[in-house]
Amino acid sequence: MSKSLKCVWTLQSENPPHPVIPCKNCGVLTPFKPSGKFRLNANGSRLDAWLIYKCMTCDATWNRPIIERRNRKQIAPDLLGALQINCPEQVKRYAFDKTGLPAVAAPREGETSIAVHKHIVEGTVQDWTDLEITLNAAVPVNLRLDRLLAQGLGISRNVVKQLARRGGLLDGNDEALQLKKPARHGTLICVQLTDQVALKAQIKSALIADEFVAL
Repeated sequence: MSKSLKCVWTLQSENPPHPVIPCKNCGVLTPFKPSGKFRLNANGSRLDAWLIYKCMTCDATWNRPIIERRNRKQIAPDLLGALQINCPEQVKRYAFDKTGLPAVAAPREGETSIAVHKHIVEGTVQDWTDLEITLNAAVPVNLRLDRLLAQGLGISRNVVKQLARRGGLLDGNDEALQLKKPARHGTLICVQLTDQVALKAQIKSALIADEFVAL
């Protein structure tokens, strides 16, 4: 009889990408970091919004477009309110989104570290055959599924690949899990170990741990 262990893995990173752009003061390409503040400008019924970045060398600013010439009525009230008060959650949401960013600086030590917090929502670690992992990543992270699973299950990436080849790793549509894809919010990973007692025993201690750091 199949018994499921259902978990939620919450992925969090505290280090947003730093775009490398020309600094008007330094006169060279330098990395910029988010300042934690938005800038709003109204022109009649049209509204512009930017996330303010600062040069990591001299503190010169660069405004990253968030909203451009949009009618105020087309902007959700909760978003507008968040921009007006520099809501930390909205700052983080845009700061971690690489869409439209210029070239990103090579990560420094620790910048690619992602904390993964585990929470069991159904079943027990001692008695299961199928493992279901739902990813919670409200802020996009740069981490491939094979690397995430290897560290989260306490096994090598080669073992992860072998498990996938045997049909033991599926997505939410019961199709083969694409290991090279990045971890995304809402991704469902199904791990089937019905006939692999040794491997199940190997990853048991990893499942008990409530958090780890993926690199």
